Amino acid sequence: MISEQKIWGRSDSGVLVPVGRVSDTSSRSRSNYSQIRHKAREIEKIYLEAGIRLPTNSELGLMVQNTEELWEKWFLGNRENVSYKVFFLGMHLDRIGDAVIPLRDLLSKTDLKRLLSGSLNFFSREKSNAKDAFWELEVCSKLRNRKADASLREPPDVVVEYETSRIGIACKKLYSEGHVQNVLSQAVKQIEKEFDFGIVAINLDDLLPEDVVLKRGSSEAVSKRLLEINERFLRVHERHFRKYLSKGRLISAIVSTSMIADVLTERPQFRNTYQWTIWTIPGLDSKYSAQVEKFYQTVMGGR
Repeated sequence: MISEQKIWGRSDSGVLVPVGRVSDTSSRSRSNYSQIRHKAREIEKIYLEAGIRLPTNSELGLMVQNTEELWEKWFLGNRENVSYKVFFLGMHLDRIGDAVIPLRDLLSKTDLKRLLSGSLNFFSREKSNAKDAFWELEVCSKLRNRKADASLREPPDVVVEYETSRIGIACKKLYSEGHVQNVLSQAVKQIEKEFDFGIVAINLDDLLPEDVVLKRGSSEAVSKRLLEINERFLRVHERHFRKYLSKGRLISAIVSTSMIADVLTERPQFRNTYQWTIWTIPGLDSKYSAQVEKFYQTVMGGR
């Protein structure tokens, strides 16, 4: 589902005025258990080819092993003995595979090792270097899925190349709403080192309650709820976005929320879902507006 709308705010005089354009792109990953098992084996192969041991006591190694158990029980018709833990770890691995496998030719040993440095359980709210690393990979992978010439690079985190310009994207995962201004300040510093302008991509997943599945009656209702979460975050922190996106070279923001959704009336009933909301500073300088529009069309025009 693709849609576009304006966010409206109230001026000092009480008049409702548009404060920026917001767009959203939602996607639903629908993988069966054989496909999830295939992704687990591909991840194992990526680590093997890189000469990196995938420890069985790491979160990622546990998920890969878990996926084999999930597939065997489903294949043998022993579904009633599949625990919720095993089932949802399989869903997490499905999401990881969608981000990691398409980037296999771009991943460095450092990238792969970072994925082993902490929790990748998307139900937990534990701060994790592995989750920080994964968010960078997920942003890059989703952009490449939309035919963008995106690559991993430090700094900032992701770079999108066009014929006449480069856009730096600083990827930030939030674990608290208490220091949003600090996160934006760090993003500005990452961009200003060598890019004409840039974007900050903010992930909100770990601001949600832990162990939560989004239960709704339709896919449209799921997308609506995720958009509400993103818009609420933008409204609450608008002053910070205006401050840091009105000065310097940071000119736009991607706000993202991902959850597992439970839609009883559709198949599959459970699926990974995500929503990107893009906020651009109003009154953008003409030297930036054309490039931002090109990036916007890339994000909105893909699958």
